[in-house]
Amino acid sequence: MRIARRLALGRLVSLSGGSAAYIALVAAIYGETGSALWVSAAILSSVVASVASAPLAGWIGDRFDRRRVLYGADVAAASVSLAMAATATHAAALVVLLGVSSVAQAPFEPASAAALPNLVPEADVSRANALVAATSAAGYLLGPLFGGAILAVGASPATLFVADAGTFLFSALLVATIRRPFGRGSTQEHPGVWVGLHVIIGKREVRVPVVAGMLSLVGIGIVDVASYPLSVDLEGGAAGYGAMTALLGGGGLLGAAVAGRVLRADPVRVLVAAYAAGGAGLVLAGGAPVLVVALGGMAVTGAGRGLADVATVTIIQTRAPDEIRGRVFAAQDGAAHAAFSVSALTGGLLVQLAGTRGAFAAAAAFAITAAVVAGQARLDSPTRRPGRP
Repeated sequence: MRIARRLALGRLVSLSGGSAAYIALVAAIYGETGSALWVSAAILSSVVASVASAPLAGWIGDRFDRRRVLYGADVAAASVSLAMAATATHAAALVVLLGVSSVAQAPFEPASAAALPNLVPEADVSRANALVAATSAAGYLLGPLFGGAILAVGASPATLFVADAGTFLFSALLVATIRRPFGRGSTQEHPGVWVGLHVIIGKREVRVPVVAGMLSLVGIGIVDVASYPLSVDLEGGAAGYGAMTALLGGGGLLGAAVAGRVLRADPVRVLVAAYAAGGAGLVLAGGAPVLVVALGGMAVTGAGRGLADVATVTIIQTRAPDEIRGRVFAAQDGAAHAAFSVSALTGGLLVQLAGTRGAFAAAAAFAITAAVVAGQARLDSPTRRPGRP
């Protein structure tokens, strides 16, 4: 687990820096333009770049030594962050560079998930996944808080971009200190950038958890849009919205922490329970008469989401051969971004048509549907070591 702790620490630092830098980017763009449309353009740039680069990112993770892929992705992302610092007063440049940053970082996540079964003993894979997921959730929770606090005391967005570059370099140095083989896939025996997508489509035991995850993310995207008006309805205002968002992330931290203890038994059963808990949390939040009840519902939803994320990664690691695992994870990541972006872009329309509580009910329905779909995964094939086909 020592190696997993190093990877987790690197993700905690780099994701905290990236989340803080995102707050700085939004502040910089809005400060220069005064327009929320420019902020939307930046988000769209990031999402489109993530989806478009996913196939190539997975191919890179299977073509080259995964240690070098992780190291190279961190160094490339650091370079883009420095470019952001140099253009911090130019909104158009920041919009473009956010997309470039998404492309630079794209190979890291699938290569890291693909490499993990080669770095830790088989019995520790689920615990390692849970540790990495928990620290990632902590980074997404702490980063915005740090970013907002640093900007509030007078620091410039450029300063945070430089700090973000430093966090990527720290992560790269941690990767460089790991001496065990990270493994590599095979693009000779299994050529093509679309192999991962073909595996997801063709193998039921992989396709089912990926589709369930997409359904769940549609609900989360709706919640992201509907949370602020719900907080206003419950007289929580911006502070209530911030608390709801923080508890969604903080709940994910709890769910990921619990995952290491419960996943060894039956990851599919855990996946079903996680999505069902997420749906129950959304029902509770959407029907809340007061803010404190809504906050509790968001925490439950976050915990279910964190638990489901770890369960999904563990299932894919077990069912996808090492030779193509990077491309499978990349295809899953691209599908997740696509599902989330569709719901985030249409969530506002849903709030207008069905109201805030109706939007939460729709999100809960997606989560419950995800639980039903997840239950269809067949894990009756012989168990095998994740590192081998």
